Amino acid sequence: MDPWNALGTGNPLQTALLGIYAAQLTGADEIPVAFEMVTERAARVLGLSPSEYGVREGAPASFVLLPAESPAEAVRLQVRPRYVVSRGTVLAENPAAPARLLAWPGERGPSEVDFRPDLR
Repeated sequence: MDPWNALGTGNPLQTALLGIYAAQLTGADEIPVAFEMVTERAARVLGLSPSEYGVREGAPASFVLLPAESPAEAVRLQVRPRYVVSRGTVLAENPAAPARLLAWPGERGPSEVDFRPDLR
């Protein structure tokens, strides 16, 4: 279903992840650039003007809302979009991903894991 990649899913995050690995862009400052390549830079390649792209007052309200705290997290977790909106109309909605329960050796019962680092 991906017109650009016979093995793809149509998700630009998959393309970003592949590009990160192939070009060895795994540095903390390089991963957001790879994310930008499949978002903002892709919009420019498609010829979208600044008035047609981006989140701001007066824009056409076309966006994808990702449940991630950063571009690096979106790419690393390969998150599914929470909402896909085109010109103010919700085209797709995915429920929030459920937490995964894992049983760690030596612990009683499973614990919830979201694969995000604990920065406390």
